[in-house]
Amino acid sequence: MNEILDILGVVLRFLPRLVDSASAQSVCRHRCAIGRSQVLPPPLPLLALPKFRFSSLSGRRGLTSARRIIPMPKEVASAADLRCVGSCEGWLAVVNESKDHCFLVKAFSPEVVQLPQLSSYFNPSTSTSKILPIINGFSQVTEVVRFNANGRYVLPVPKVVLSSSLDSRSKYIVAACSASEDFEPQLHIALWQPGMRSWHICDGYILNGLKDLAFYKGKLYILQRSQPDLYAFELEEGDRGIVVSRVECCMSMLNFPHPLQLGIVGGSMSCNIVVWRGLLLLVIKYYGDRYPRHKVLRVRVFALDFSRSPCAVTMIHNLGGDCIFVSSNGCRSFPASLHDTVEGDLIYFIPDYWSPYDSFVYNMRYGRKKHFPVKLLSCDFQLPEDVIDFPLWLFPFRCCCTANLNLRVFG
Repeated sequence: MNEILDILGVVLRFLPRLVDSASAQSVCRHRCAIGRSQVLPPPLPLLALPKFRFSSLSGRRGLTSARRIIPMPKEVASAADLRCVGSCEGWLAVVNESKDHCFLVKAFSPEVVQLPQLSSYFNPSTSTSKILPIINGFSQVTEVVRFNANGRYVLPVPKVVLSSSLDSRSKYIVAACSASEDFEPQLHIALWQPGMRSWHICDGYILNGLKDLAFYKGKLYILQRSQPDLYAFELEEGDRGIVVSRVECCMSMLNFPHPLQLGIVGGSMSCNIVVWRGLLLLVIKYYGDRYPRHKVLRVRVFALDFSRSPCAVTMIHNLGGDCIFVSSNGCRSFPASLHDTVEGDLIYFIPDYWSPYDSFVYNMRYGRKKHFPVKLLSCDFQLPEDVIDFPLWLFPFRCCCTANLNLRVFG
């Protein structure tokens, strides 16, 4: 029996795509035992397209031509106006705009976690608020963040990130923010954790505009997409749920080369943050012109060192064989070096709110970019940005998702 499992384990290592692994299980009753006896590399990421269609990344730096519909719970399957706004370790954050609902769905299973509604009325008996000055801010007199617990709010259709997987034993935190680029006062950062009845809201001038979020070493880091201004929000658990206790400006545009310093006249920047091997990385795309914004001239990656204030930055030229996947709804590193058929040191960019036409793979070792085909199906760029359903990356667990996986192929 052990020899059979060893042989099957070797075979499955050459099947990095989730659909291939699931197919192997459908004809092999020993498949589940392999996961318990051997440590298999995680399956390759899936690209979640509009209308809950998924494409698998292949080992040839492309996507499978066949797109698949994954069985979803009734809350998802029965609604017509749902959008995926985030993902974490096999879980999808989903918004039902017409019903003001937001919930977490575990892909390949019927599990659903309801989140608070996207709007709430003011309750003076439970509402509390405080003003937090920004440490090391540009102007400590005027730069503040207002934190409101259990108060009135109207949260626009958000992007969502999680501090950890719902399958972990830690008490996870959900952070949401508007995905719009408009500079309006109602844009917020919203926080929630299990046990809370409503979102807790942060607002302030630094939170306006398009942002990227990442949980790193117990803090929530918020980055301005148009320039690398990075803020660290220290979080504490109070008697009414998660609260923000301190806000610090960790770095600003002054720490990085301006487009003009790279010889890019009239250029602009698009920034993202991602956790990689215990470090927080900053990924910057440099554009030749602001409009149109689909001409990327440079890509730079920096490792951030928070032992100094402002944080120290070091440009890096490889990922140790790993890959980075970038989208509007969060970024993620992936141990591509565990797969023999997958090339490492690549960054996969897909269309997002900042650059709806960007779709390419950047090779960090050689400083080259190559086209990465992503068909968005029903995504119509003539529509307002707040209703466009952009794709996002999903990183499923091999052991938890193949047991009930039944993929229906179309297209």
